[in-house]
Amino acid sequence: MFYLLLALVLFLQSSVLVGIFGSYLFVPDLLLALLFLLNARVPTNYPKGFIGGFLLDVLLDTLGWHTSGKLLALFVLSFIKRKFFIETLPSLMLAYLIVALLEHLYRLLLFRSKFYYPLEPIPLLIGFLVELAVVYYFGKKLLKNET
Repeated sequence: MFYLLLALVLFLQSSVLVGIFGSYLFVPDLLLALLFLLNARVPTNYPKGFIGGFLLDVLLDTLGWHTSGKLLALFVLSFIKRKFFIETLPSLMLAYLIVALLEHLYRLLLFRSKFYYPLEPIPLLIGFLVELAVVYYFGKKLLKNET
């Protein structure tokens, strides 16, 4: 099931959403949302993060930026899970906000250090809000199914 979801997310993120948002820098990171929701309540699965990030790097030709960002995000998530309980929707959203901000800032710094690309805050904010809405919707379902 994971690989089917991964293929759908990779297709959306690498082709459809890049066309809508104009740059993969502003695209909502659905792969990060998927990895976060899959690993939020269970032990962290780094190989799935590596596979997903690597395939996204291959599709977007981004030289490992997505792979390193997803592994960083999973590392931060495992650290958060050791210190805090992710039992409620607000705690899930707060943990995702921390993980996503760190991963987005990491990718943004890597991208802007290699290429000069104008920072447009409106598409970046819209993409981030779409990503948060996806995590809120599916996170609510995830927490409801586990209780």
